[in-house]
Amino acid sequence: MRAARMHLYKNRLEDIMMPRTTNRRRSGNKTAEGTSALKRAALLRVLALIADWVLFAGWTVVGLLNFIFFVVHVSPVNLIGLFTGRSSISFAFMTVSAFIMLPISVIVAYCAARRRPLLEKLRQSPQWRVARLVLSAFAAFFIIVELNLVVASFPGAAPPTPEIIILGAHVSEDGLSATLHSRLTAGLAHANANPEARVIVSGGQGLDEPVSEAAAMRDYLVSQGLSADRILMEDNSHNTFENLINTLELLTVGDEPYPVTIVTSEFHIFRTAMLARRVGLEPHFVAARTPRSILLSSYSREFFGLIKSYFTDRL
Repeated sequence: MRAARMHLYKNRLEDIMMPRTTNRRRSGNKTAEGTSALKRAALLRVLALIADWVLFAGWTVVGLLNFIFFVVHVSPVNLIGLFTGRSSISFAFMTVSAFIMLPISVIVAYCAARRRPLLEKLRQSPQWRVARLVLSAFAAFFIIVELNLVVASFPGAAPPTPEIIILGAHVSEDGLSATLHSRLTAGLAHANANPEARVIVSGGQGLDEPVSEAAAMRDYLVSQGLSADRILMEDNSHNTFENLINTLELLTVGDEPYPVTIVTSEFHIFRTAMLARRVGLEPHFVAARTPRSILLSSYSREFFGLIKSYFTDRL
C-alpha cells in the first residue's frame, strides 16, 4: 500500500514538473533565437553601413575623375569620332561612358553620404537594396581596376629585346602632345641603351591630326640623333589593338610568344599587356611618365578603355 502511494506521488510530481521543464526549454530556445536574430540584425546593419561608405567613397572618386576627364579632354572632335572609323572612336566611347557615369556618381554619392535616398519609400523597397548592392559592387570593381592600373605602372627594368615598339599618342598642329613627347623620351633612352634593337613607331592619323603619329615620331627620333635605318613605321592603326596587330606584321613571329619591349604611358601598361598577350607577344615595358595635368583623367579614361578592350578587341 505504501509502495503504491509512493508510485502515485512520483507520477503526480512528474506531471507537475514536466510542463515546467518543457516551458523552460521553450523559453531557452526563444532566448537563443532572439539572441541569434539580434546578432544577424547587427551584422546586417554593419554590412549596410559598409555598403553606404563604399558607395560614397567609390562613386565620389568616379565623379571626381570623370569631372576632370570632361574639363581636360571633351571636344566636338571626340564626339564626331563616334560615327567614324577613325582614331577618335575609342575616345568617343569613353567620353559618352563618362558622360553617363558623371551624373550617376553625383546622385549616388549624395544619397550614400546622407544614408538616405531622396525618397524614403525607395529606401524601404527591395529594389533599392538590389540597386545598392549593384552600385556598391561597381564602385568596388572600379577601385580594384584602378589599383591594378596603378600596380602595373611600375613594370621594372625591361630586358633587351630585338624590337622596341613605341605607341603613338595625339599630334596637333602645334606639335607633339605632352603624352607622346614623354613616350618618345623614354623610348629614345631605351633605344640608346640597346643599340642593336630596331625601333617601331606605331600610330595612324586621326581626324584632327595634321600627320600620322608614326611620321611625327620618326621625325622627332631622327632629330634627336637616332639613325633612320633603325626605325620602322606602322601608320595605319587607330587604337591600341590595331597598333599591336599591324606591328605584328612587321615582325618574324613563330609559334612561341615573341618578346618585345613596348614603350607607353604608365596608365596604359595594364591594357597593353593584356592585348599584347592576345596577339601572341611576350611584352616587356618601359613606362613613360604621365604629365601631372592629365594624370587623374588618364587613369579614369583608361578604366572605360580597359572594359571596351576586354570585350571587343579580340582576334
